[in-house]
Amino acid sequence: MTDHSAISMSKRLLLAAVIATAGLSAGAHAAPASDYGHTEPATASEKLINISADTKTVNVENGDTVTFVSGHQTFTWNFRTLRDEDDVRLSTIAPAGFPAKDIEVYVARDPLYR
Repeated sequence: MTDHSAISMSKRLLLAAVIATAGLSAGAHAAPASDYGHTEPATASEKLINISADTKTVNVENGDTVTFVSGHQTFTWNFRTLRDEDDVRLSTIAPAGFPAKDIEVYVARDPLYR
């Protein structure tokens, strides 16, 4: 009985380790919004990007300050990513209630540093 319970315990520990590792790797892609920059007042905006029902992707450059507009809702974001080039779902940085859907924002390298 001791051998059987030891095997059973080993299997449970292995399963727990696998589940914990899977949870860590799944969360690795969910970076906080601050990894992509920060909000700014609308007066700091350099670009205006209209978000429509057809919008799937948006292209910006690292360092850009952009005002996103959807209907009567707006927010302004300054892109400062950790890497030279990056991508982020708009819903990650948009305020609650902004219709960001599954829009991907592609952040290109700042041309000043090319």
